[in-house]
Amino acid sequence: MFVKNRFWGWFFSALLLCSGLAYAHPHLRLAYQIQPLMANGALSGFHVSWQMDAPSSLQVRENIDLNQNSVLDPDELQAFAESNSPLMQPYNYFLTIEDGKSAAPLAFEVSNFSARDGGRGFQGGVYFEFDVKLSQPLSHNQAQLQMQDPTWYIGFMPRMGQVLAAESECNSNFTREKRQTPTQGEQEVQRIVVQCAKGSAAQPSAQVSPFNEPNNGVNS
Repeated sequence: MFVKNRFWGWFFSALLLCSGLAYAHPHLRLAYQIQPLMANGALSGFHVSWQMDAPSSLQVRENIDLNQNSVLDPDELQAFAESNSPLMQPYNYFLTIEDGKSAAPLAFEVSNFSARDGGRGFQGGVYFEFDVKLSQPLSHNQAQLQMQDPTWYIGFMPRMGQVLAAESECNSNFTREKRQTPTQGEQEVQRIVVQCAKGSAAQPSAQVSPFNEPNNGVNS
């Protein structure tokens, strides 16, 4: 049993244990897309999809294909997800969510954490996906999100430059900010604003760094 399961927790455990090595740049890149979830006209949460970069996907593919059939079977992917999810829980899945109007932090729960294989093509690779449920839905439907690894070992960026996964009544905007950290050098932080009120535009509140002015980008 040990031999069969010894690689399931390898990926993120290796990242978290070696986070002290990440100085000027991330060692893993996750390309994200977000799908807002609505309930009774209110923003109730998000479905989040992370695509691992090609080198990391290759490493995962080589390590979790334990039956050596060159296919990531559903049970292999599920076991991989289940072993890594607890490692992300202390970091709140690298996610913070705030009320888009008051900037108050919002409590949330993560469910349906899974892994899938996107194949070996351009948009392929190994994905992590999960649902985020807000404790209290937002009636004004504007939330501010940040995906950031506090150790700076993992870097996040919108997949194909698009924050939202599909066209909808929602739109998004984000602010990039450069921060000088005490030990990790200069790092980029993204603040993502999602607005789901029909006809409204997301308006991020730029977090001005004393080191660099933020660059605003529009994504929908």
